[in-house]
Amino acid sequence: MDLGLNKMKAIITGGSRGIGLHTGALLASEGCDIAFCGRTPSDIKNATDQINAAGGGTAIGFQADLESEDATREFARSALAELNGVDILIHNASGFDMTGDEEGWMRTFQVDMMAGVRLVEECLGALKASEAASITFIGSMASKFHFGRPPSSYGAAKGAMRVYANDLAQHYGKDGIRANVISPGAVWFEGGAWDKRKKESPPFYAAVEKTIPLGRLGTADELARAITFVASPAGLWINAEHIAVDGGQVAAVD
Repeated sequence: MDLGLNKMKAIITGGSRGIGLHTGALLASEGCDIAFCGRTPSDIKNATDQINAAGGGTAIGFQADLESEDATREFARSALAELNGVDILIHNASGFDMTGDEEGWMRTFQVDMMAGVRLVEECLGALKASEAASITFIGSMASKFHFGRPPSSYGAAKGAMRVYANDLAQHYGKDGIRANVISPGAVWFEGGAWDKRKKESPPFYAAVEKTIPLGRLGTADELARAITFVASPAGLWINAEHIAVDGGQVAAVD
């Protein structure tokens, strides 16, 4: 299937590792030029080298602290200038608060929600000029299911993200801009949170695997495929949707 991504332009947050890196690599392999941000210079360089060495579209990485309004807007402006526009905006970064304290709530609000709002504001003009514009937020199944953890900001922020994406889709659909949320369940990738849990507590990891009908956790590559399709012109009629990509981990019907 031709996803229609050749010569398109994408901006990705949290693109230096995990789901963001795999998504950027897949987009680039389809001929899409990408600009992404990360927090760690070594991760940013490794991701840039890896994607560019594979051929296809080009990648450029930026260091940005998305808790900061100025840094977030500067990243968006720099990415737009480097790409000379944008067709695909993917907000993948998260504050990952599991503490539930005020500092965690504020970090998650800034990174998960306000960084997304600021990126949309900065990119809106360029998205309106695109012939196949899409905004994709990476949410979490924690936005619809209680996994037994103490209360924290993580699921609440991802729930707010779903409402915001629907607002964008409803309001800017007339401008040809789609907006969707893709929510992973438990996803393993090297160096990620579930990789650490697997090493620190194999029995707990094995117990989580048993809760998933397919008998294992998802992978960053599998999430990247779903994200890429929804964000691409091939997913043109997918709009204002919340899409679970969790292997059936959450046994619920919307």
